[in-house]
Parts: sequence; structure tokens; C-alpha cells
Amino acid sequence: YLLMENQLVFNMAAVDRVGKKSGRSAYALTDVSGNTYHYYENPLWRAVVFILLQELCERLAFFGLTPNLQAFLKEYLGLEDAEANSYISTFTSIMFVTPLLSAVISDTILGAYRTILIWSFVYFSGLCLLVAATVESISEPWM
Repeated sequence: YLLMENQLVFNMAAVDRVGKKSGRSAYALTDVSGNTYHYYENPLWRAVVFILLQELCERLAFFGLTPNLQAFLKEYLGLEDAEANSYISTFTSIMFVTPLLSAVISDTILGAYRTILIWSFVYFSGLCLLVAATVESISEPWM
């Protein structure tokens, strides 16, 4: 017998191996009330690879963008040094505070994977807008 967190007792003799078609080992546990729970061995290996690659690309974009941001703000937008530094400091502080907001949203509303997907889309959209602002044929002074 296996005692779970919610104090349900599972009969381990009633464990069925399922998931042969997907290639992942899975177990189906049935409790004394007849509810069936599915457990996959190592379910996150595929997801972890994608999340790590996404985080790697995000960090590369951030650390590739930050040193060039001062030149962009001064040359393309015509800002003074003090204004450009102020915008860069604000950008950097927002980048380091948003994980706290993401954690709250992830834990309470959306879940980890949806939150990562949504914030990745927001980040990518911002990078695309930044690249579009550097193209002289479509950029305007107000961008």
C-alpha cells in the first residue's frame, strides 16, 4: 500500500503500466473510490529542454541588447546621456522585477508553462519592435 499526501490509500497491485505508444513509461493508479490517476516517469525531460533553450535565447538577447542600448537611444532617438542612462536603468530594473510578477501570475492564475509562453511572446514582441525602430525606411522620430 502507498500512502499519498491526501491520505488516499492505493493498492499497488492495481497499478497498470500504460503509455507504450508514446514511448514514455506511465502508471495508472486507482484508489479505493475508483478514481484513476496517471503518473508518467520523468515527464519533464522534454519540457525542460525547451524551457532551457528559451531561457538561453532570452539571456543572449538581453546581454546582447543592453550594451548597444545606449548607442541606440542616443543615435536613433536623439536622447542625451542622462536620459539614455535613465531609460536603460528603468529597462534593467523592469527586467529584474518582472520575474516576481511572473511568479505570482504563474502560481495563482496561469501555471508555469502558460506564463513562460506569454512572457516569451511579450519579450519577443518588444525585441521585434526594437528592431523595426532601427530600420530607417519605416522608423519615424516618434518611435
